[in-house]
Amino acid sequence: MIDETGQGDDGDIVPEGMLVCALTGDHKPATAQEETLQSLIEQLHGEYGIPLNQIKRDVRVQCVSEEAGKERNRTRVVSLAVYESDAAALEDIVRVVIVAKPTAKSNKSSIDVLDEVLGNLSQDRSQVFGIWTNGIELSFRMRTFHKRTGTPEFTDLTDIPALDESLEELETADRRPLRVASGDSLLRTFRRCHDYLYGNQNMRGDRAFWQILYLIFAKILDERSSAREFFVGATERNSEKGQREIAKRIKQLFARVKEEYDDVFDGNEEITLNDRALSFIAAELSRYSFLNTDTDAKGTAYEAITSTTLKRERGQFFTPRNVIKMMVDMIAPTPDKKVLDPACGSGGFLVVVLSAMRQLFLLRNGCPYPENPIPSELKKIDPSIRKYAGSFLYGVDVDPELRKAARMNMVMNNDGHGNIYSFNSLEFGIPKFASPEQVTFSKKSGGGHGQFDYVVTNPPFGAKIPVEDPDILRAFELGYTWKRSGDAWTKRELQKKVPPEILFIETCWKFLKPGTGVAAIVLPNGILGNPGEQMEFVRWWMLRHMELLASVDLPAEAFLPQVSVQASCVFLRRRADNEIRLAGSKGPPQRPVFMAISENCGHGRRGEVQYVRNPDGTEKIQTRTVVERRERNRKIDQIERLVASKEVADDLPWIAQEYHRLCTQATEK
Repeated sequence: MIDETGQGDDGDIVPEGMLVCALTGDHKPATAQEETLQSLIEQLHGEYGIPLNQIKRDVRVQCVSEEAGKERNRTRVVSLAVYESDAAALEDIVRVVIVAKPTAKSNKSSIDVLDEVLGNLSQDRSQVFGIWTNGIELSFRMRTFHKRTGTPEFTDLTDIPALDESLEELETADRRPLRVASGDSLLRTFRRCHDYLYGNQNMRGDRAFWQILYLIFAKILDERSSAREFFVGATERNSEKGQREIAKRIKQLFARVKEEYDDVFDGNEEITLNDRALSFIAAELSRYSFLNTDTDAKGTAYEAITSTTLKRERGQFFTPRNVIKMMVDMIAPTPDKKVLDPACGSGGFLVVVLSAMRQLFLLRNGCPYPENPIPSELKKIDPSIRKYAGSFLYGVDVDPELRKAARMNMVMNNDGHGNIYSFNSLEFGIPKFASPEQVTFSKKSGGGHGQFDYVVTNPPFGAKIPVEDPDILRAFELGYTWKRSGDAWTKRELQKKVPPEILFIETCWKFLKPGTGVAAIVLPNGILGNPGEQMEFVRWWMLRHMELLASVDLPAEAFLPQVSVQASCVFLRRRADNEIRLAGSKGPPQRPVFMAISENCGHGRRGEVQYVRNPDGTEKIQTRTVVERRERNRKIDQIERLVASKEVADDLPWIAQEYHRLCTQATEK
């Protein structure tokens, strides 16, 4: 067992294409079916609080059934069996899970197999529960007995109770605290909702995304207000009457959402799902506490559906979470400094900054495990987080739909009314393009240009989307052609078009505080190395107006499979005006630059996860201590266990650590 020994069968070696089972420590083929099974183990343990020693895998259940008037005996193998205690007798099984192949369908024949197993479990128990899944579709079932005949009866549920919960508790809004999503269960939930609308409501692209988004807004408002209107009873959606009641509650709640977030919604938005579809999506979302679920888990799930709808249809791509985290870790923002993303998209950078502040506030508030807080600890720092986000965190995007998506991302992370605005950052400060949004942003931020301690962003780039408006180009030195003569440059005519990433360099500079402001920006490598006089001027301008602090060359796979682009993360400090005025013929002074080349970013060209390997090519296992903390009735239960798993091959966290280590050494000298 991993929690006893902390190792798999062969110590620190995992054969190619294998994974380590969380229950047994054995090596298992890393198939999609096995990965789903491992996810269910984590879900049963993390969300339902079931001890690992009460879960067994690949359990054989002898089933007796009647077919065509004849009794038939057969053996069914359930993927997971949950026992009432750590005993392993058939009569002690209280929950079963069947993990089918990804190609299997959640039809009657599949569910009949689950029912057959449930029907042959302990006859002395009035209720037993089961789960069927193929990795995306998920069905919950309950077996009871007919009061008069004693024959088994089976009921669809929206969830199963934990071992210390009753079905009745799941039927009411006053149920115990909502489940905190573990592992990839929230990601699977979001995908399941999206696929359901695509397959059953014929909703494609934006339509499905926005319907889900409206419901998430309603869910979070409900969590904040503690109204418990966003709930679906365990059996409520099984009847048309129940579906109508669910739809009525949630549509009333969404009306309040539009009032609460009137700066996001126009007021004419509607939930257009029929009662059956609305009940399905609501049931999927209602199980979880969004506000208490881990930030990374929420971010991964949200980016998954955002990238497959809004961004894909707009030809955009999101920045991988590990790249964002490295950039934020390297700039190390503090709670008294203003941060801006002038091309925020769906808000990935802002959410990671907010997460970093959350951990800092937790640490300052005495939380012993700021990366693994419990709900009561999060509640204590909630006012500080909301105050910080409202005063120091800003985002701008030209696309009003992405602005809504960014607001949703921030709301999920307990931001409240964040400073997310919709206008073109390149147009800011140009009178012709002044808009109410720009005016509000300028007023709130203290003027916009020159007001931010940090600018962190991945701007849109590419020759296919150039900036051609002469009124915009005239506002930038980089909008002109320049001619070199010795050490001097002479401004020439206005260019006809300029790639947006070049203008965003100057835009970031404009927003930074002179002398101290730091930018972290993703740039295509062509800007840093392509030949040609104009590109040479861009680099000269950058180094004259900003001091280069660091440059991290990303692997070619970093943005795959979304888009193929060679890019680097560049870190720059805006020079003070007197630094430029007093510069000699060779330009302003430049301190040593931290430079790194990342060889591994955690995934391959097709998006598949890649792991650290031993010298012989086998995948390496790392053993670590995991602290599990749960809170019930104001009591905190905490246990430690050893977990063995493969280590993702990702250089980026190490690069951030090395940057700070070397900076500390330089400061000490």
